[in-house]
Amino acid sequence: MTPSNGAPTVRMETHPLRNTLNEEVHARPPPLIDTPVSVSHSVFLADDGGLDESFDHIAVLAKRFGVEGPDPDASCYYQQLGDFELRAERHTEFCGYTFIRKGVSDPPFGETALSLVPEDWLGEIPGVLLAGMHVVIESGSPPDPFGPVLPSWFEGRCIFGSHIVDNKAVVWTSFRLHSDGFGRCLVYNLDLSDFQAGRTLQRLLDIDTYRLLSLLALPEAKSIGPRAARLDKELSAIVDQFSGLSSTDDEHRLLNELTNLAATVEQYRANTNYRFAATRAYHSLVTGGLAELREKKFPGMSTMTKFLERRLLPAMRTCQAVENQLESLSRRIDRAIDLLRARVDVTLESQNQKLLAEMNRRGQLQLRLQQTVEGLSVAAISYYMVGLAKYGLEAGHAAGWPIDTKIGTGLAVPIVILGVWWLVRRVKRGISTQESPPDS
Repeated sequence: MTPSNGAPTVRMETHPLRNTLNEEVHARPPPLIDTPVSVSHSVFLADDGGLDESFDHIAVLAKRFGVEGPDPDASCYYQQLGDFELRAERHTEFCGYTFIRKGVSDPPFGETALSLVPEDWLGEIPGVLLAGMHVVIESGSPPDPFGPVLPSWFEGRCIFGSHIVDNKAVVWTSFRLHSDGFGRCLVYNLDLSDFQAGRTLQRLLDIDTYRLLSLLALPEAKSIGPRAARLDKELSAIVDQFSGLSSTDDEHRLLNELTNLAATVEQYRANTNYRFAATRAYHSLVTGGLAELREKKFPGMSTMTKFLERRLLPAMRTCQAVENQLESLSRRIDRAIDLLRARVDVTLESQNQKLLAEMNRRGQLQLRLQQTVEGLSVAAISYYMVGLAKYGLEAGHAAGWPIDTKIGTGLAVPIVILGVWWLVRRVKRGISTQESPPDS
């Protein structure tokens, strides 16, 4: 096969993930926004099963509007449904829904894109709502940020805003939940293309989503922090007892306490490691999105970047401090356990040396006793053997043999003793040979 440019096609072995990796950079394309538009965005936390149910639920909505539903294995679904566009994205632990409606009501947040979505379907979305925001992107001249009109659209809440994207747009938000349970963000398009407006919308939604996701670890950090401090005091109290230990029972007791302490700390770490790691990742996405907005402040009004820096950084530092505290506590407990185990090992080694010395002393005593018994056994056996020899000589003398029984008995004594001694040594040597292990 030859391509249209005439260059021949070369057959090469292709990595199985090549196409997937190539398409990854094209994931989550921004919408093309022809202002003015009203946008409603919501984020629902769910587990793996809930994330699958999310797209099943979207398929139900698509069927109502007579369009094709999402692929069950897909991570994104972009579709025009009647008078609004649905953009659904499935992430690791949440599913995001963005509803885009052409046109803007007067006032801007009087009628949102959610008004076009069936209420019964909205009420049955799987998961729990974490983030929700209405975004209005207007055209024309923006209102006076310090006049009476703009605050009324945000129900009198404190407003943060700035020029963004090289002065091509202005944005205001309150970072508050309003009477409808959603946040509000107002953008005025001064010179944004449809693509740039879509990118700007996507960044604003990501900032709102990820700032809340990054804060999920804060309540857990605040809860674990005091408990970690108490565990630290318990560890110090246990270590202080090391110098006063006098028995192995005390050492084993402290070792059990340290083991229980280590189990508690590792349980805290196991329960928080994922959350703390996710917090760092989400916070980096927030800071990256804010940097891409390229904010320029209004005189007398704080920018979104400054506000979030003042609020998020202390929370992130709290989470990092608790994570470091747990890690430090785990290392210190491990060192204390190693130290106590070394002490126990030294104690056991000393006890083993004493036992070996006692066993060696007893072995020497047994050897001496054995030698004594061996000598006595030779004497006893020899005595009985000489007695038997005497009876034999007397019998021979009675039978008329010319034998002097006393001289014969006397001569038999050394012979018998030597014979018995040799026999005992031979038997002892045979037993030792049988008990010795064979040569390897």
